[in-house]
Amino acid sequence: MPLIELESASFSYEGQDRPALDRVSLAIGEGEYVALVGPNGSGKSSLLRLMAGLRRPSSGSVRVAGLDASAAANARALRSVLGLVFQSPADQIVSTVAEEDVAFGPENLGLPRAEIGRRVDAALAAVGLEAERRRSPRFLSPGQQQRLAIAGALAMEGRFIGFDEATAMLDPAGRASILAAMDGLSARGVGLLHVTHDLEEAARADRVLALDRGRLAFDGSPAELLRAAPGLGLSLPPSAAIARACGLEPEPGEGAASLAGRIRRSMKSRNASSSAAPAAGAAPRRLGPEPAFRVEEASFSYLAGGADGRPALDGATLSLPRGASVALVGRTGSGKSSLLQLLDALAFPSAGRVLSLGVDTLSREADLRALRTRAPLSIQRPESALFEFYAGDDVAYGPRNLGLAGKELAARVRAAMDSVGLPYEEFRDRPSRSLSGGEARRLALAGVLALEPEALLLDEPTSSLDPAAREAVLALVETQRSSGRTLAFATHSMEEAASADLVAVLAAGRVAACAPPRELFYEAYDEAWGLARPYACELALALGGRVLEARPLNAAEVAAALRAGGGRA
Repeated sequence: MPLIELESASFSYEGQDRPALDRVSLAIGEGEYVALVGPNGSGKSSLLRLMAGLRRPSSGSVRVAGLDASAAANARALRSVLGLVFQSPADQIVSTVAEEDVAFGPENLGLPRAEIGRRVDAALAAVGLEAERRRSPRFLSPGQQQRLAIAGALAMEGRFIGFDEATAMLDPAGRASILAAMDGLSARGVGLLHVTHDLEEAARADRVLALDRGRLAFDGSPAELLRAAPGLGLSLPPSAAIARACGLEPEPGEGAASLAGRIRRSMKSRNASSSAAPAAGAAPRRLGPEPAFRVEEASFSYLAGGADGRPALDGATLSLPRGASVALVGRTGSGKSSLLQLLDALAFPSAGRVLSLGVDTLSREADLRALRTRAPLSIQRPESALFEFYAGDDVAYGPRNLGLAGKELAARVRAAMDSVGLPYEEFRDRPSRSLSGGEARRLALAGVLALEPEALLLDEPTSSLDPAAREAVLALVETQRSSGRTLAFATHSMEEAASADLVAVLAAGRVAACAPPRELFYEAYDEAWGLARPYACELALALGGRVLEARPLNAAEVAAALRAGGGRA
């Protein structure tokens, strides 16, 4: 008997033209590790909520451990079987102290105090939050909040856990630790359903499901998914993209060393030879000397002087050239979001100073309202900043406050929404709160673009976006950069960071390094940062020779270096 079984289950949100889930039938066995992929709005989160009994199907049935998941009488028993980590961690954090939040679920199961303590200790250790156990979740970084939400689910020690984009806001080290914890749960027989847009993560599962417009479009192995991905509108992960570019069949979750070996064997069998010089990547753009933003020995603490006080920035120094794109990278809690808030004058340095577009943010003469319009910040969880009922009205709010009205206002809103992949005619009258997490992030970005600012500050702009939407946002960012706007964006994706003019590494509240990506990810790279290199860099190091000389940053540059070297690595 399957642990989870859906039979022709459908579900619709009020006011939506089409169902979020449309006659989905599937079965998941005890201890099975399943990944769930699909575009934003395809029904992934809705499916998890039906399984957890948080939504009731409009037709069909959902059963978990033989229980009708839609029956209110089964709610308590269901929670002891199936745990859920939401896409937005704030939606499930209920306590004012981190360890008490983790204990909340076990306490409601009526467990002995000693057993609750054991579970809390183990869960906090699994997500690396032992040192934060007595802090208020309010003052944890978004990534730390996500880990706290995961700890709460782990502490329930149920038979099955659903993870909804659980690694979306984590740094590479944090992501690796959570994925390792998931592997450990699977090895102990705990069933998993991992919702993710990352096909490298999906490849860790035994089985992959893909949803498209509310319907089950694929059910098979990770290897089968890689072959089917283009037809499903899914982007290949870096390892698979490079393998394809080199004429090889992709293998799920393949590491750089393994792929390098396959490339060598493939090139050797072709007996290729050439004296061509190694291919060089695109030359870095020439940046002007004038800074758009300058941070000088800036320090900043949350709740300074209080018991919960914690420094976020400690003497950070950084100069962002006008017209440049700068990627901010670093571990969760390293100060990326705090730095962006200082640049936007939403927070102020306790020491040092910040000059934003020539304005000293501490000056009494500074027009901070005008500054925030000239360089707006799209925050990390934009759904929390959406306040107008309709999506179009939310995008119109900023331009309307600038005095725009009528046809000019409508044109501005239309252009901004269309540019982020939320067609104006389709989305303008959608309730903002009905949008998926990825759609909400794009709507928030449209809101800042509608201001037509001089600079853009973006905090994890592609987090929780499907591959197509991520590419659209990155293309939009590139368009903004080409237009001369200065861009500063925080990201945990080293592939995204490699596309910027400069990469600034934050560590313990300081700027540890700032350099062009081709320099930073090769000769200037320091493993102490706790960051992964882009996959193309790892592969170049494994291949050595002419490929390494070219210092590639992406799949196209790896393939070009191999061609230029006649296949000799």
